Amino acid sequence: MTPKIKTNWQLYSPNLNMEFPKMKSWVEENESLMHRLRKKEKEISLEVIKEGICTHTDKELNLDNIEGNLRKIYLRSNKNIVFAESFFSSEVIEKIPKFGQLNQEPLGKFLFNDPNIEKRDTYVAIYMQGDKDFIGRKCIYAYQEALFSVIEVFLFHE
Repeated sequence: MTPKIKTNWQLYSPNLNMEFPKMKSWVEENESLMHRLRKKEKEISLEVIKEGICTHTDKELNLDNIEGNLRKIYLRSNKNIVFAESFFSSEVIEKIPKFGQLNQEPLGKFLFNDPNIEKRDTYVAIYMQGDKDFIGRKCIYAYQEALFSVIEVFLFHE
């Protein structure tokens, strides 16, 4: 069961009054999430739940029924730690073909090693899994002006 969004996305700013203030450093993180998680947990694995070409709508990207690759994963140690979802339109895949099928490769391997990928905006929302609420962040990235999004739901509270 994947987490479900509970609130609308809200543009993040450092002075935003967040529901989970102890998670601020995770929302503001600009490095590889896998790298930071490995400091907390010795073993982190990536489990692909679903990946494939589909049509997708994304308000923050201003996309409506656009074809592209949607990938949903869990980052795990002895339990699910982060749920992540990324969407790459056909326009992005033309520029970065690997984004058409990442399989088991961590996205951060590309995001933080390619100087042409620029982080634009960060949004936050509350997600629900079971009867618990968690903070989610949605980062908008650009590669040669082609936009894509990465959502991460932190399934813990610090």
